Amino acid sequence: MSNTQQPMVNVWDLPVRVVHWAMVVTFVVLMVSVNTGLLRLHFYAGYTLTALLVFRLLWALVGTTYARFSGFNFSLRGLHVQCRAMIKREPLPYLGHNPAGSIMVVLLWTVLLAQGLSGLLYSDDVFWFGPLSMNAPDWALNVASTLHPRLPPLIMLLIVTHIAAVLYHQFALREPIVKAMVRGQKPGTDKSLARSQVSVLWLLFSVIPAIGWWLWLFALPI
Repeated sequence: MSNTQQPMVNVWDLPVRVVHWAMVVTFVVLMVSVNTGLLRLHFYAGYTLTALLVFRLLWALVGTTYARFSGFNFSLRGLHVQCRAMIKREPLPYLGHNPAGSIMVVLLWTVLLAQGLSGLLYSDDVFWFGPLSMNAPDWALNVASTLHPRLPPLIMLLIVTHIAAVLYHQFALREPIVKAMVRGQKPGTDKSLARSQVSVLWLLFSVIPAIGWWLWLFALPI
């Protein structure tokens, strides 16, 4: 049965999709601004990215089924099976994150969060002074000075790997995962009790801390 003939299942809710693409745009702005010396824009983009991560991490605790950590697949056996299937170009569709995708998402979130938080403390003592660098203890400044300039190559490696995997699934395995991240649906069936409706209460639980964090950062002097 082709994908167009299969029933469509609601997988990625609207908050997941909005935050995903907002993170893409924000990361592009971060890369452009750091390479063009736009200091203020770089800080503001970094603040926004960390706020998006705050929301996404909270939403991974209380959001819809496939947005949650509990909906991720961290099985090493599943990862082995998936890699073998990919090498053989055999589609092995998952409604939520597959094992490789689950690991990649957590790695990306962790490294991006470390990069964003270290940026608040990082200073080169010439041009760049993080908004918290003046009052931070020496050990925190040392950690930030170690992480912030060294994490970007790792971030780029993870992002390139992620994009390559998406393209492979999209064109080699004919899995419409890009379309799914736009429309929120995947072809298939779901006989579980998956929750696809967004709860306003839990949405506020995730949004309010993220907005509070974002406003606090924007109030800091640059």
